[in-house]
Amino acid sequence: MSYTLRDLPLPVKVVTTVFLLAVGLGYTSAMVQLHMQDAKSGQPMPTVDDVIRKYTGKVKYDPNNPPAGAMSRLEALITSPLIEISSVSMAGAFFAQSRAERERNPIPEELFRAQRTGEQTAIQLWIHTPEDQRRAAYNADRFVPLPGKMPAAITPEFLAGDSIRVKSILDKRCGSCHSHGGEKENIPLDSYEGFLPYLTVEATAPVAGYVKVEEPISITKLTQSTHAHLLSWAVLFSLTGLIFAFSNYPTTVRCILGPWVVIAVFADTSLWWAARLSDAWGPYFAMGIIGTGAAAGLGLAAQIVLSLFNMYGTNGKIALAALFALGAGIAGLLWSNTIRPALLEKQRAAQQAKANPQSTDESKANPSPPKTDPNGNALPVEPKVYQPVNDLDRLLTLPVRDERGQPLPPDQIQFNGGPKGSMVAAFFDKDKDYKKLMDDPNIPPETKAQRKAEREAELEAMQAWVRSPEATRKPAYEANSFPVPPSLAARLTSEFVHGGQVRIKSLIDTRCGVCHAPGKKQEDYPLTTYDELALYLKPLAAEPPGPAPGPTRGPDGTPPPGPTPNTPPPVPPAKDDD
Repeated sequence: MSYTLRDLPLPVKVVTTVFLLAVGLGYTSAMVQLHMQDAKSGQPMPTVDDVIRKYTGKVKYDPNNPPAGAMSRLEALITSPLIEISSVSMAGAFFAQSRAERERNPIPEELFRAQRTGEQTAIQLWIHTPEDQRRAAYNADRFVPLPGKMPAAITPEFLAGDSIRVKSILDKRCGSCHSHGGEKENIPLDSYEGFLPYLTVEATAPVAGYVKVEEPISITKLTQSTHAHLLSWAVLFSLTGLIFAFSNYPTTVRCILGPWVVIAVFADTSLWWAARLSDAWGPYFAMGIIGTGAAAGLGLAAQIVLSLFNMYGTNGKIALAALFALGAGIAGLLWSNTIRPALLEKQRAAQQAKANPQSTDESKANPSPPKTDPNGNALPVEPKVYQPVNDLDRLLTLPVRDERGQPLPPDQIQFNGGPKGSMVAAFFDKDKDYKKLMDDPNIPPETKAQRKAEREAELEAMQAWVRSPEATRKPAYEANSFPVPPSLAARLTSEFVHGGQVRIKSLIDTRCGVCHAPGKKQEDYPLTTYDELALYLKPLAAEPPGPAPGPTRGPDGTPPPGPTPNTPPPVPPAKDDD
């Protein structure tokens, strides 16, 4: 007698259904964890390059752009551009500061970051010291950098004359978790021997087209991961396969798909070790991890969906379809409102880190010393001047600066597109509705404050859009949907928000099209299509080193005689909205 899923009693079906759905949700959460831990570039899942780097410590060798010298595992962790603490970054341990610490040591943010960066630099210098000197400096808690290499700023408690208390830094930043009783006591870092496995730096000669740039995942951690995963996977996926085996699909299908996931995860785990242990073929084994992981995920999804639909009759199938539709809707909302904005933000951070690598930047090793008053007290550090990326960015960025780079007084800022011009006022007093509300004495102050905050958020959203790469900016405009962090979307004027995203074209039409559209005051300079806006979105020429360059436009907003590369047509003088 054949016994199938359809023959199960209803209570057993319900329990089986809940189990399968729970396994699906658990696997989804594992994918989220995989993204947080290993997707360095901001993609939803780790890329092939991410996987190769994790298991081999290697990157593709480019003779025209050879990588810097290989880093030890410890150096790679503490200098990662990612602040989140994970298996690929421990930089956050240097920049975390509790409320109590801030109250005890209320120093300017710029000085705080300079001191913590100095700690990172000190550890880097110590790592690159010969082995015998490095060990002696750790044991004595006294590291003396080479002449000219002392960090200009470092947390005072770690200074001792001309030396740095390197062991104390490591105890505080690493040992607080990696010691007996800490969260990571299984990886002790409270002695020199504990750090030694993470201080190895190997040669960077290319092998099979790849070159090593950092230490890969440790054998200890890989053993722990293999042990934990194989035990749980063998049980869970054998059960999901067994449930599917009781369906009434063709025997061949059940014989293939039933054990499919268990086989895929065993193959996946085998490739972990093959990639980690093989020097020449490691990157190619790592590429296979992407395939086996995808096979396991797709196989599990097929087992769950096919088993559920095979278990019930027509009414049950309708209920399941409705449940999956609801889940898809919730997933869509999460994607548009939370996940996609977070991914874009992570991509921007990764691109910025790639464009400005900190681990090889000489200025990081020797930052400018903090300014002090005659009594030796630290003065606030003036933040670095932001350089607009295109002409629209320039017109939406305050303060407006003169030819010498100095901020212009408000009474000298002009409402036009010239070198002393700005269009920020279009969001505020140059909008007659806004001005009327602000001038009305009968309007409550809290209403005015809310309107001002909304307009500030509109300006912030517009700035984010004009500073986005072309591949993001144009589709967002054409779809009238630009993703921003939820915190910004919550502050925006409600008419410009839909589904947690900014209706960017509507915002531009409202704030710019009031003048720059057919039949309006500036119809000769329309800003009603992306192609028209693109004239002012071309990258500005980078400023050369030395004194600030002269203006790229005349006082009336017109360019100087002769061609000016990368300079868009001038935005004409604007008129008040009256």
